[in-house]
Amino acid sequence: MLRTKDIAELNRNRIPNDSDIRTARHTLILLTKAGLVNRIPYLDLDLEGGGRTYAYGLSDRGVAMVESLWPLCKTFDEHSQRTLDHELEISFFHIALKTFAVKNGLKLYWQQSDLKHTVSPDAMFALTDPTKPEDKNTHYYFLEIERAKIGHYIKGEPSIIRKLAKYHEYYGTDLCEKEWLDFRQFRVIVVQRTEERMKNLLKELNGTMNHRMFWLTTEDSYKVNIGAEVFRTPKDWATTSYSFLSL
Repeated sequence: MLRTKDIAELNRNRIPNDSDIRTARHTLILLTKAGLVNRIPYLDLDLEGGGRTYAYGLSDRGVAMVESLWPLCKTFDEHSQRTLDHELEISFFHIALKTFAVKNGLKLYWQQSDLKHTVSPDAMFALTDPTKPEDKNTHYYFLEIERAKIGHYIKGEPSIIRKLAKYHEYYGTDLCEKEWLDFRQFRVIVVQRTEERMKNLLKELNGTMNHRMFWLTTEDSYKVNIGAEVFRTPKDWATTSYSFLSL
């Protein structure tokens, strides 16, 4: 799911001008009329003064048309308007990751549907370095976009800790390998809105799940350079940062 200006930027591979955006909007209107995409009203705070625009995603009919090329694409028919910011952030991360993979000669596998197993991530992806031996060239990741503050406590435990505890218990198990087939070890990328929220969560995890399987970053950090050392783990967050290239 993306906004008109995001699609225009992808098409032009640069910051779009007004003409680029008009062209993208015209194409999206035609696709909407054809029933291939679905559009949802969106309050875009990036617009000067804020303003109503639309977020676009494939419809059921659009998914049926492209599934032979992209079998794991996702439909946005009957999608909730309340979660648009969350869905857009997943798309922004995907775009940044794809650009990084192409630039560095890596193969990216991305899955955003059929994700509900023992854990239910926002996306699952894998990065493969074709220059390395087959048994050591692929790393697997789950993505969690966490835009809310630490909250929703049950018995003194916040929702994000309960969610990450499931990954902690799942890591390295036969059940993980049975459900995902290709792996039993993985990393969990947790994207948070601010540096302060990230540090608070790192400190919390340091005392409860002190493991390098959790890679935390912020929205601003990965958007500046997703290939840089922008990830921190509960194990050594105060002294060390990690990148996809350091593996």
